[in-house]
Amino acid sequence: MPSVRIYDLEGHVLAAELRDLLRLLSPRSLRANWTVSTVKSSIPGHEWFDATGEGGEKLEALAQDNAEISGSDLAALAENTRQVIWGEFVGSLPAEPSSTWVTIRAADGTFYEIETDDEIVLNKISSTYKDVRAGEAPIASWPLGGVDSWT
Repeated sequence: MPSVRIYDLEGHVLAAELRDLLRLLSPRSLRANWTVSTVKSSIPGHEWFDATGEGGEKLEALAQDNAEISGSDLAALAENTRQVIWGEFVGSLPAEPSSTWVTIRAADGTFYEIETDDEIVLNKISSTYKDVRAGEAPIASWPLGGVDSWT
């Protein structure tokens, strides 16, 4: 599945946030069902979820259980989240509930990775953000070395 990464900055802060991506991908993102989970490392037993704000605390609790949530509920929580630093959000559309439509991963507050076969999503990302990079290995395959010192 193709992936792109958003590195845009506003000042010294990542310009993209989960709420922005959900708005950009609406109305499909609102109709989708989402699984909220941690970002897993290729190192066994290492995974992360970190988000700030009231919504971020609720998202973190959902991630610990790989909880499923509606798109409208995810959007509401994202609106009350200041920043998702680490987290994974896997969306599936009602017409194809067993297939992944899009995966959104936040990585260390440094970039967002979007994986999808949906060309419309990829085009929206590329036309909205300036620093979009393609073709890198998904985060899930990274050893994520050095992060251990943060946990």
